[in-house]
Amino acid sequence: MDSLRATLDGRADATAAQLRQQAEQQGMWLSADGRIGEADLAKLIGISPGTLANKRREGTAPDSFSLGGGRHKITYRLSDAARWLESHRR
Repeated sequence: MDSLRATLDGRADATAAQLRQQAEQQGMWLSADGRIGEADLAKLIGISPGTLANKRREGTAPDSFSLGGGRHKITYRLSDAARWLESHRR
């Protein structure tokens, strides 16, 4: 079990680095603690913002932050998004 978790964590770290690199290359907003807006994350992972929002409301999306105000009302840590993506790998 620990080796499976270590494999998932390693893949998630690599995926988070790729997501960050793509976000930076596309000029997307990133917070100091590695969060990205919902629409930008949806674009990075290839789904519509509405689909990601629906998954968030259903409780099946990565953990999110709702801080209100500003352009990015709902944000996600890239590390959480990467772990979520890797947990759905087949």
